[in-house]
Amino acid sequence: KMAACGTWNLASIRLFELLKNSKSVLVTGIGGGYDFMSGLPLAYSLLNGGKEVTLGNLSFSHIAFHKNNDHLTDHCIIVTSDSTSQQNYFPEKYYAEFHKEKFGSTLPIYAFARNAGPKPLHDAYQKIVETHKIDAIVAVDGGTDSVMFGNEETLGTVEEDHGSIAALSLVKTVKTKVLVCLGFGVDTYHGVSHGRFLENVAEIERHGGFLGCFSLSQHNPEASTYVEAYKHVQSRMQPSIVCTSVISALEGHFGDYHANPRTKNSKLFINALMTLYWTFDLQVVANEIGYMDELVSCETINQVCIVISEYHSRVKEHRKILALPM
Repeated sequence: KMAACGTWNLASIRLFELLKNSKSVLVTGIGGGYDFMSGLPLAYSLLNGGKEVTLGNLSFSHIAFHKNNDHLTDHCIIVTSDSTSQQNYFPEKYYAEFHKEKFGSTLPIYAFARNAGPKPLHDAYQKIVETHKIDAIVAVDGGTDSVMFGNEETLGTVEEDHGSIAALSLVKTVKTKVLVCLGFGVDTYHGVSHGRFLENVAEIERHGGFLGCFSLSQHNPEASTYVEAYKHVQSRMQPSIVCTSVISALEGHFGDYHANPRTKNSKLFINALMTLYWTFDLQVVANEIGYMDELVSCETINQVCIVISEYHSRVKEHRKILALPM
């Protein structure tokens, strides 16, 4: 188990202290869509520090069984700039294009089938760990609903996040596993109570699993490259609500500012808190999710959805939406 407790110097960032001695790090998006891109600034920093980086993402692309792509497992493909899909929603491919053009090199990128449950996801993660000698995993959530425990009145869209966390909790050969959230406030769009998120952070802290926060800035070269990468990807497909909101905050916008036409009929609160990375010991978070033990045996995402729905219906008293008193 990762030693989440302990002290660290105020002048250092706990996440990078934990990864200091790692040689090969998997940075993987857990909630689908653009999630892996929320981890790109971290990936760039790790690459600049001389570490090997592998990217993964739970994919919303229809690519799991496409005959022209190289499969690692039945539920995982290897993505390159030459990969193909039956639709234009393929952020992993478009990022592979960007990376090759920008850096003149390639990164290993894996896409996991959206319909995969924790068991086949674990099999894919385990094979990646063995193939690339992974010694640390950074699981990335664009948003914060991955830190819902299951007894909240509204959960957001936790199915993919929690299925991925369940799969990663089964990877016993890697001791350093960190959950990272970027985009505090974005999940208001999906009904998440950020008051309850903060209450959950306090509970995780009491168990030694909260590893602190740090912020992106438009003055970070890693953040600037992330913005450049996002603009390349979204020029080819549907834009991301999370990435657009974070980038709007990075650029200094505030309040009900809409850079994404998908949000035009909603009220936004763009603000600097969206640029914070919230970091956690993944296993401590997993231990707090009420239905985690039931998820680990699920074969499909449909089974994950059923487990979560049935658990939520059994909760006698949901934790109501908590407005922030500020």
